[in-house]
Amino acid sequence: MPEGDTIFRTATVLRRALAGRVVTGSAARRKVVGGTVKAVESNGKHLLITFTTDGEDVVLHTHMRMQGQWHVYRPDQRWWFAPSKARVVIRTDEYVAPCETPPVVELMTAREIALHPVIPELGPDVIADAFDLDEGLRRLRAQPDREISTALLDQRTLSGIGNEIKNETLFLTHTWPWTKIADFDDAELRRVVLAARDLLRRNRDGGPRRSRFVLDRRQLRSVQERRGLPCYECGTLIDVGFHPNEFRKSYFCPKCQQPPQSA
Repeated sequence: MPEGDTIFRTATVLRRALAGRVVTGSAARRKVVGGTVKAVESNGKHLLITFTTDGEDVVLHTHMRMQGQWHVYRPDQRWWFAPSKARVVIRTDEYVAPCETPPVVELMTAREIALHPVIPELGPDVIADAFDLDEGLRRLRAQPDREISTALLDQRTLSGIGNEIKNETLFLTHTWPWTKIADFDDAELRRVVLAARDLLRRNRDGGPRRSRFVLDRRQLRSVQERRGLPCYECGTLIDVGFHPNEFRKSYFCPKCQQPPQSA
């Protein structure tokens, strides 16, 4: 599933192909043909492409959720998917960028973005160079009774962390997934957030997502989707559990990730 690392990488590829180029064709409700691609940016799991037009600049917002994917081709290249699945296509003289089955596609002005129900509320982008760690910690502390697993997944608190990065981060920091925010001291909470940031940034340049940087490509993850398999550190069988009002599961090692004494 696309997480902050995937969208960061997608924005980098699209920026290199499209930024500064004139749009020669587009499947969009607002007129962007003849405009210039001004910027391509990621914010957590959200991708924003800004076009300079004759009037007010407009921004294309896409969110991939479980299945969407951007592609980049030369104009004469054959696409890797059926063109009928493209909900967005941006054409320039040098490149064609279609987006395959994105669940969320919105073209808005800057004024409309300010009224958007999600984008203005996003927390600090964990993968960004200018990540505001103190603000992220403040937002986590604002809900002390929340479990760390659900708090890390809330994009209004921290933007960009998905379930796999969450699970792997909690294993790497030996954190029990049901630990309440109130049970962390400041140093521990900071360590967890910085571990998630490190994983996202180490995975932003391509290849399969990994949390174990080993040669054996069958052992790239410590706990994710490994229920019933032995922990690489202690041999205990990996388990899985759930959280109230959260459909995403927590994979964990019962020995390496034990509850805090106060839990």
